[in-house]
Amino acid sequence: MAGKSATPKAEGPVKVAIAGLGRAGWAIHAEALKPRSDFQVVAAIDQVPERRKEAEATFPGCKAYEDWKTFLKEKNGAELVVIATQSVAHGPMSIEALAAGLHVLVEKPMAMNTKEADKMIAAAKKAKRILTIHQNYRAHPEFNHLKHILQSGILGRIVLIKNSSVNFARRNDWQTLRKYGGGTLNNTCPHTIDQCLQLLGSPVADVWGDLQIGVTAGDAEDHVKVLIRGKNGTVVDMEVTAVCAVKQPQYLIQGTLGTLVSDGSEFLIKYLDPAKLKPLKVVETMAVPDRKYGVIGGDQLEWQEKRVPIAPPEFKLDFYGRLYQSIREGKDLLVTPQSVREVIHTIEWSRKGTKFPGTVPKGKK
Repeated sequence: MAGKSATPKAEGPVKVAIAGLGRAGWAIHAEALKPRSDFQVVAAIDQVPERRKEAEATFPGCKAYEDWKTFLKEKNGAELVVIATQSVAHGPMSIEALAAGLHVLVEKPMAMNTKEADKMIAAAKKAKRILTIHQNYRAHPEFNHLKHILQSGILGRIVLIKNSSVNFARRNDWQTLRKYGGGTLNNTCPHTIDQCLQLLGSPVADVWGDLQIGVTAGDAEDHVKVLIRGKNGTVVDMEVTAVCAVKQPQYLIQGTLGTLVSDGSEFLIKYLDPAKLKPLKVVETMAVPDRKYGVIGGDQLEWQEKRVPIAPPEFKLDFYGRLYQSIREGKDLLVTPQSVREVIHTIEWSRKGTKFPGTVPKGKK
């Protein structure tokens, strides 16, 4: 059931609880659910009294809980729980919710390691409930448009996918602490790694990572450099950092027939028509005419160039709409936990050889 849809048993809006009413729980999930008629928020869990009152005032019929265990016993009619708590709690809370008979939508990162991810998948299978992860960038039109362009073959065989998500920003909140599962690799990179793995289109062969602390407080990294090589030979060069004050292209993708660059508003594609390319044969003469590099006898490349909007609306998917279809209509999940396990595996792999092995047990540093 973890990677499949639920057996449809009910009609009407899916009754949902939100655990954690902070930045993600409130600003992303609660705000997204407010205008929807296919979901109804019936419960909320948070330690802050003011947040609980806000949830009850915003969603008619919503009951707010301070204690997670109490909610799991009562549920107040909830069928699905959105888990948007501290990263280190995602795995344990998901497993408890599944055992209590709830479907689970958990924020990224899915888990702290692959062992924990496997336990979550097994718990969903045992409970016959849906487990999915909020890798919502898969629904973004710019990502689906980019995937469509690469699949069209216009760039030929993809040699390099370079992705940059950079800024210069200092932080001092809980996400700068390893004991809570903080750090850029856990909390920002899951989206980027997930997209890159989808674009890679191949099992991963090797991963290399460099993690550093630059300008944030705490003991977790804020600079991440990851190289991923697929079994198909394509390499992903990914950088997510808080120590770059100069804007970089979000994507630079190189192929055997051309190159794509994204500035955040449009894709620039410079490419060759393979039908107009003359086949090359090696000329082994040691006396190269005019001592020039390149193609002996000359090579006229007829470059074509086009600029296209980055996010045409037809490429946008409805993340929550797809989840509703999985719960009520038995359709396949947009984001399976098995696919996100590969993200967690890549994160785990990226840490090897660095000074940032992951979360720190309580009482140890």
